[in-house]
Amino acid sequence: MNNEVTLPGIVEYDRRHAPEISDTYRETLKQLVLLQNEGVTHFLGGPLDLDDNTSAWLSPVEVDDGETYSYFQLIYINTTPREALSDSELPVSLLEIDESGYKLTSPDHPGYAQLMSLFTSEHKHILIRHCNSGMAYYPRSITPGLNESTRNDHLERIIKVTGLHEPEVSISLGKPAEDSKDPIKSNVLDTIHARQYQFEGNDIYSYGLVLGNDPWKYYELFTPRPIEEIDKQDVLVRIDSGCDIGQIFDDRGCDCREQLHTALTEIQQIGSGAVIHIPSQDGRGFGAATKMETEGLKRGIQVATNRGALEAHDTITAAKILLGDNFDIRTYSGAGRILGMLGVESVLLQTDNRLKAESLAIGGIKVTRKQTKTTAARGAGRHVEAKHNHTDIYYGHDEA
Repeated sequence: MNNEVTLPGIVEYDRRHAPEISDTYRETLKQLVLLQNEGVTHFLGGPLDLDDNTSAWLSPVEVDDGETYSYFQLIYINTTPREALSDSELPVSLLEIDESGYKLTSPDHPGYAQLMSLFTSEHKHILIRHCNSGMAYYPRSITPGLNESTRNDHLERIIKVTGLHEPEVSISLGKPAEDSKDPIKSNVLDTIHARQYQFEGNDIYSYGLVLGNDPWKYYELFTPRPIEEIDKQDVLVRIDSGCDIGQIFDDRGCDCREQLHTALTEIQQIGSGAVIHIPSQDGRGFGAATKMETEGLKRGIQVATNRGALEAHDTITAAKILLGDNFDIRTYSGAGRILGMLGVESVLLQTDNRLKAESLAIGGIKVTRKQTKTTAARGAGRHVEAKHNHTDIYYGHDEA
């Protein structure tokens, strides 16, 4: 481990919107850095739980050139970072994913099968993915818009610092949809893109919004109607935290993809409503570096924090081991600000999280809660039970 790890200080946001960060988090981050050089910070990461025949390990990587920063993921197939970084001959491929499109992709879609097939190889290889949004660690949230030249320069830095083989293959699993209409520029609301996707055979509009003075920066609004036609009263809404391992890679221990799809299905059935998606809230707001360490703790794998022999922990216990009692720093006032910009006065909020409802109510929006109804299939049941049983921010299993 690099004993001279330096991480940027916490950005000062308006305290109405910014979470409090403890020294525990800063010290934990330093333990999770595998290597750091020339503006590249490679976090050790942790295992993905995809299927019984798959060995995949995801490591967050940030590049800071002094003027801008970017976020990449290195995905090690049938190997680990420590092993792979001592073998410069391992094949490396670039993986380009339309993030929003793949978060909406159903398991029977050919693109989904193509993505999953990349993880079932019997050989060792490495995938490198540039993340268009998200966050390696708080508060360094990534907003779409890094130009291709800068992205390529940052990729070259990663190859140089890690000593990995130059990528020889580029795999593109869908390109972002063209804007279906001009982004909105008004005194009330600005969007940076306006796109159209298909979800379960129907159109879904996707709007990218950047909020100033907000720790999460970038929000994405999914709705079956153009944004101008969103209802003002009793709007069905879900506030959805981003989760790459669940919503893109479909990790079995996570129900985030199912929650997103369940909300969109219900919204489409009634023909109106919105999902406010916050990509940078991965890892309960702390980012992917600590998120992937908890994935190791959940599976009883000793990763970076050198805690000796481990038993498998549930998701809340794993988070507390790393971060103490303050293991969730997500805030939702930004979602309330967006709804207010749209003129929404009352919502039916699909959530089991009290803080989401309280945040909207504080912002002046009338909230009626709808219980989240998901199956927690494919092994996510323990994850869901832990969230409900070990924290007081959830309503529990009441019938709403």
